[in-house]
Amino acid sequence: MADDTEKTWGPKHFIQNTPCARNSFLYGMGGGAVGGFAYFLWTSNPRRSYHALMISFTATVLLYWVPCRYQYAQKRIKQRMINRGLKTHIAMQGTPEAELLASAQEPGSKS
Repeated sequence: MADDTEKTWGPKHFIQNTPCARNSFLYGMGGGAVGGFAYFLWTSNPRRSYHALMISFTATVLLYWVPCRYQYAQKRIKQRMINRGLKTHIAMQGTPEAELLASAQEPGSKS
């Protein structure tokens, strides 16, 4: 029997631990339901309305997922750059190189 602490892969795990997944699927379900229902009202054909539901679900999920993940990746890149700069700043405190950089950045100094 597997331990409770062991992580298993599954849809619930994916949606809970992946940024943007929850909102993407929720908006996709809503968009799919509206698209399928609207198509059913327009054509009265259940089979084609199901196809419209799946197409609108897929389109909504992808149209929400891609920009959200792109923005998430950009934010992660900026966070890494800030962390690297802070680590460098902390490591250089009190060294002669830090004093040279500080004197070069003072207003009125000519480099």
